[in-house]
Amino acid sequence: MHYGKLKNGHLAAIIDNTIIGLVEAASRLGRPLPATDLYALIAAGEQAQQATQELAQEALQQNVACQGYDSKLLQTPLGKAQRNIFCIGKNYADHAAEIAAKLDAESDLPKHPIVFTKATNTLIGPNDDIPLHAGVTEKIDYEGELAIVIGKRASNISADDAWQHVFGFSCYNDVSARDLQRRHTQWHIGKSLDGFGPMGPVVTPTHGKPLDGKVRLTCAVNGEVRQDATLDLMIFDVPTIIATLSKGITLEAGDVIATGTPAGVGMGFTPSKFLQSGDKVEVAIDGTLPLVNYVQQG
Repeated sequence: MHYGKLKNGHLAAIIDNTIIGLVEAASRLGRPLPATDLYALIAAGEQAQQATQELAQEALQQNVACQGYDSKLLQTPLGKAQRNIFCIGKNYADHAAEIAAKLDAESDLPKHPIVFTKATNTLIGPNDDIPLHAGVTEKIDYEGELAIVIGKRASNISADDAWQHVFGFSCYNDVSARDLQRRHTQWHIGKSLDGFGPMGPVVTPTHGKPLDGKVRLTCAVNGEVRQDATLDLMIFDVPTIIATLSKGITLEAGDVIATGTPAGVGMGFTPSKFLQSGDKVEVAIDGTLPLVNYVQQG
């Protein structure tokens, strides 16, 4: 089961290739709905989430407020981000090496997670256009990533307890303007242009269980798979990332953490393969639904 957000802003569940509009289902079945959007459902806690799952299953069984799955019916699952997206840089050794080679820089692996953030204006949903920002950047790159959504407000979380503080996971694309990154010698501006954070189309609950290290992440451009890795190739795993971020920093329910990208980004090719007008970019992760976006037509 997955959670999404309909174009009208209502919370939806996706089960067996079916979208269930939960607000409509609750009304027609005469049942309470603990929350009408995903932020509220996460904050409401496990009992409310269980009740929502039961409502979704009943609606599916009775074919109430159901329609066939189509990602075009959904927006980004959290809607407008409430806080900046936490991001981890250089978290796959092969990606760190490909970037170092391009920049003629040291290829030493990080000893601690490299953390930056992307502004809230970056978040867009499935099938939304990635803006070209003509006149601002000429080198737009893709970075397929696993996004983790925090489920409980907390700080100083231990690595052993980290998965108990995760609500779910989703596909994410850390779109980057490589020329701006180099010009400003930091990452925030080059990664925070409007629309540079596609996420979705759903968030898939983990129910406190860790994702298997063999879960595969891919990113394809126009059908060509350019990134292909498993989660066990991360330098810093999800528990380490959460423990690091939460040291003295309170993580809020609904916070998003993008956990880094593997090798195969456009910058890493010779010649580089930056995104072009009309390109189709698809990020896929085992266990959740794939995220498709198109680069704005110039």
